Amino acid sequence: MQHLKAPSLPPGRAEVAVLWQALAAGTVTREAVHGWAAPWVESDEASGSVSPLVLTALQHLHGFDLCRDPSSPSILWHGMTGEGQWTHSRDDITVGFARWLRACDLHDADPQGWSKAIREQARAGARPEDARPEQA
Repeated sequence: MQHLKAPSLPPGRAEVAVLWQALAAGTVTREAVHGWAAPWVESDEASGSVSPLVLTALQHLHGFDLCRDPSSPSILWHGMTGEGQWTHSRDDITVGFARWLRACDLHDADPQGWSKAIREQARAGARPEDARPEQA
């Protein structure tokens, strides 16, 4: 299995993009990408030092190694090649990368508008019983 050394400083968009492209091209394994992203996704302290767009990308990279048991489809785990069925196809990885790049472009064009749109999407996705009144 390939091993990638996780960066000691928070990764930036360029690092994430290079790794995501390598995964989509098949030049790096899902397991290696998971290991690279894990310190930033699995640590509350580390994830707080990463920009929201980079953290989103890291969460995707961390999860592209999820496997499903063919006889028990509701069981998922972080796996290795040959251990089960990948929950994300190579096309999912490629489409996810394009979607993330579009989000980056939208953010760069209008950071405040992007943040507002994300908050509105989150509110729209919240269940009514979870909604809290706005603070005055």
